[in-house]
Amino acid sequence: MIKFNGVFIQYVQEFYSLYDCNLKIDKHTILVEKNLCGCSAVMRVLSQIDKHYTGEIFVDDINLKNIKDKDLSIAYLPENPVLFKNKSLKYNLSFPLKIRKMNKKLIENQINSIFFEYNLTNFEKKTKKLNLSEQKIIALLRTFVRRPKYVLLENFFENLDKNYYELAIKILNKMKENSIVIACENDFKKHEIFKDFEQVEV
Repeated sequence: MIKFNGVFIQYVQEFYSLYDCNLKIDKHTILVEKNLCGCSAVMRVLSQIDKHYTGEIFVDDINLKNIKDKDLSIAYLPENPVLFKNKSLKYNLSFPLKIRKMNKKLIENQINSIFFEYNLTNFEKKTKKLNLSEQKIIALLRTFVRRPKYVLLENFFENLDKNYYELAIKILNKMKENSIVIACENDFKKHEIFKDFEQVEV
């Protein structure tokens, strides 16, 4: 479970992106924005990008400020994918496993399986040649292979080409089996995948 107890954060002096935020998340959740930048602030704080908040945040009963990055089972997928653009697709997909010192043969087998199951052979081999939608798919799969407990999904369907929609849904449905997905999405009601998500205002 993730708990926010009286959390405040400001990015500019005149405005709080989170003001006395209190919430609990223990299932697939869609964050509904009532304040500008509230959803993004929740995700940036949980992923430990922004640490200048006041109040308390607990992840599975441990204060977030006491969790080292390597021990944080949270993956953040920002709206604009963050990939190693000058590396191959396989390098990007295997990176989360390599830094966790998984056996090289197991990594190779897992990544080859991903390529086959999600038909990535149609993608360019070089990441820098991918279009935006393909980058989003690779970022989603890179998170999937890691299998974190929590996945933060920020406006994933924004600017996603319709030709990649079914593939994205297939990956997300598989991801939901092992991870709790916490999403924010413009017009989330038009996406069937979010219909059973709990709605939480931030």
